[in-house]
Amino acid sequence: QAPLIDPISRRILVRAGITPGMRVLEVGSGAGDASMLIATLVGHGGSVVGVDRSLQAVDAARQRAEARGLSNVTFRHGDFHDMIFDEPFDAVAGRHVLQFLADPAAALAELKSHVKPGGVIVFHEADWQGARSVPSAPIYDRCCGLAERTIREMGGDTSMGAKLPAVFERAGLPSPSMRLEALIGAGPSASDRAGLVADLVATLLPDMERLGLVQPGEIDAGSLAERMAGEILALGSTIIGRSEIGAWTRV
Repeated sequence: QAPLIDPISRRILVRAGITPGMRVLEVGSGAGDASMLIATLVGHGGSVVGVDRSLQAVDAARQRAEARGLSNVTFRHGDFHDMIFDEPFDAVAGRHVLQFLADPAAALAELKSHVKPGGVIVFHEADWQGARSVPSAPIYDRCCGLAERTIREMGGDTSMGAKLPAVFERAGLPSPSMRLEALIGAGPSASDRAGLVADLVATLLPDMERLGLVQPGEIDAGSLAERMAGEILALGSTIIGRSEIGAWTRV
């Protein structure tokens, strides 16, 4: 998803005040895409620490950062709840992570203690409610619905983006500024947008089958992106992706 979502994250981060020279903590860093994006914003004079509970993700992130020659980003394995840092950060950031936490407000309240006075807290989360096609492209619409339901069944909050102000408030943070963007496309330009949804479905497919949302073998993940794009083109549909919502404040 990075080639399509990173430009949105970049605009959110810049609006939030991530600037060269900052020291930034990124929680839920996964394979490192957002951390490496932040590393380009803070430059050689700044630094990024990415934290994730998955050792496999941390190992992959380290290898990818090394391959890109990024010396200003490091990754740590573990839960930020249990970590001690040498000094507070200029900013704390996260992308698509609060939606998977049992108590996101409590997490933000704890993360606040790792930010310098006047520092930035910025999070980018999704809201699936607006994902649709006009006129309806059945494969795309069904896949969006299946992805949303699977995430919810696995404990994720698929409306977290719209809930960010309430979460910030419960965490004792100042009311955030916000930005919303969504991927949209039609005709040939919709193929990469459709591919994003198809890739997500392919990733979630084992969980969909385990949860009984689809039957084993019902979805051919290998041809899904091609079939979805072909249907969108044949129907002349415009596809609209989930809302990508950023919220930020200073502490």
